[in-house]
Amino acid sequence: MFPMKIICLLALVMSAVAIECPAGYEVVGSTCIHRLPGGYFKYDDAVNYCRRNFGRLPVLADCASFTEVATYVDDGGSTDAHNGYWLGATSPAPNHVWQWSDGTALQMGAPYWAANTRDIKREPHGGTGENCAHINPDRGWSIHDFACDRSNVYPVCSILPVHGYSPDGYWIGGSDCALEGQWRWTNGSPMVMGLPYWGITGEGTLEPDQPGVENCLELSTLWRYRFSNTQCTNTRRVICEARPL
Repeated sequence: MFPMKIICLLALVMSAVAIECPAGYEVVGSTCIHRLPGGYFKYDDAVNYCRRNFGRLPVLADCASFTEVATYVDDGGSTDAHNGYWLGATSPAPNHVWQWSDGTALQMGAPYWAANTRDIKREPHGGTGENCAHINPDRGWSIHDFACDRSNVYPVCSILPVHGYSPDGYWIGGSDCALEGQWRWTNGSPMVMGLPYWGITGEGTLEPDQPGVENCLELSTLWRYRFSNTQCTNTRRVICEARPL
């Protein structure tokens, strides 16, 4: 076990909670994580990929969250893991101070930052040419600075867990039962398609999918209360709308 994981282990155990995640994400410790194995991105492209999937590159504010993500991506030295993953931290010009994407300061020194194996100097030490944070197995899943335009790095996205989870979801008044692919409300008016109304999977597939199979409309926490289609024979909760008196 790497030293960083040993140092943070107690905090990780203490922070364990039961949570639920939206479609395309899975529970990793106290947050929800999605990764795209086999999909290389430059840093800015990775940021945009996570945004399209309603997430962000991970912000690891403490030992517990750092260990959760590092343990998750440490899958035995597979090809996917070998290239490492971008994190949501940069040192932008002109001050070159390392900070997370939410504006908070990135912790410096051990156990977060790796020691360079050549000269034992503690990262970061790439100067102005390496301004993006990266983790990979060669550095024991500790952070090191990396050139932001390197294109052989995988994205990993995080998102806040879903609260008030209802796995059954709720029926709402829309379907394409009358004409396949033509989604309409029960009053006959056409539905607006695409983002931001419809949900999107972690792989980037936009709802509705499964044409001819899933013809009724639901809202559920699984899709973060964006539209998703499902089979009309499924069981969902009921909400009703009425005109005011």
